[in-house]
Amino acid sequence: MNKILCIRFSSIGDIILTSPIIRALKKRYPEAEIHIVTKAQNAHLWDANPYVHQVHSYQGNLWWLATQLRKIGFDTVVDLHKNVRSFLLSALLLKIPYQINKFTAERKQWVKTKINTLPQKHLVERYFDSLAALDLTNDHQGLDYFIPKDQEIKPADFGIQGPYVVYAIGGQHITKVLSYPKMIELCDRLSAKIVLIGDAWDANFGERLAILFPEKVINLCKQTSIGQSASLMKQAEYVISHDSSMMHIAAALKKKIYVIWGSTHQGFGMYPYQTEFISLEMANLPCRPCSTQGTNFCPLSHFDCMHKISLDPLIDAVNV
Repeated sequence: MNKILCIRFSSIGDIILTSPIIRALKKRYPEAEIHIVTKAQNAHLWDANPYVHQVHSYQGNLWWLATQLRKIGFDTVVDLHKNVRSFLLSALLLKIPYQINKFTAERKQWVKTKINTLPQKHLVERYFDSLAALDLTNDHQGLDYFIPKDQEIKPADFGIQGPYVVYAIGGQHITKVLSYPKMIELCDRLSAKIVLIGDAWDANFGERLAILFPEKVINLCKQTSIGQSASLMKQAEYVISHDSSMMHIAAALKKKIYVIWGSTHQGFGMYPYQTEFISLEMANLPCRPCSTQGTNFCPLSHFDCMHKISLDPLIDAVNV
């Protein structure tokens, strides 16, 4: 194979989870060019990745994109998204793609019946199993995220002096994010200096927490790019995160991660891969998991998975 096209449109965390496949493809076919198709806003995630030859941005017009890709002439298409859009793109390229198995039906069944029939292995391992026809070898070196040189920063430039921890306070959906009272408890009980990272929505919480704990909390939500946030995590003592894209980037950086789980469940297979982590969760809550990807409201209106979660395992481990 001379040219391989890999399709994964979104989202950030899911893209990071495909990085071991990209690495394995390059190692298995070292002379091949590995091309990526992704949404334009996610193209930067492949910056500085040595296994990727070129990134092609999808900007809403599949026909135009397919026209440009046909000019390149790909030998193989690997569909790492497996949805209608990726199927149509493969069809427009006149290719039958190799596809991952996302076990969507099994995840939905678990949510509906609370019976887990998923393979008891990480999602990355499931990806490799479903792409067996490509004869790839999982090197078990974990996820990849390469911080671009122009995104590497010095903590001191943001007023951070001495050791610190990073708390990535965001998540794609509200039920995957620690409740605000619990955020206050977390910041109050931690003895370390805490740097908050997140987007514009997360800044609403970050600003309040920085006001409540001015000597301890530094709010950088909305102030750093994903690459800069990764640079801060790389230099932190450890990372606290929800089930989020930043959790996977921290895993790619081989950081120790304290993961706070809400409506989703690590049994879905999307826990930190090939790095040390400790989970905080309401393990015996009968309504969990209540969704496959999180929602913006608690279906039972109590939000016990986050309101009642114990922070003791984290506090006991780090406040020594």
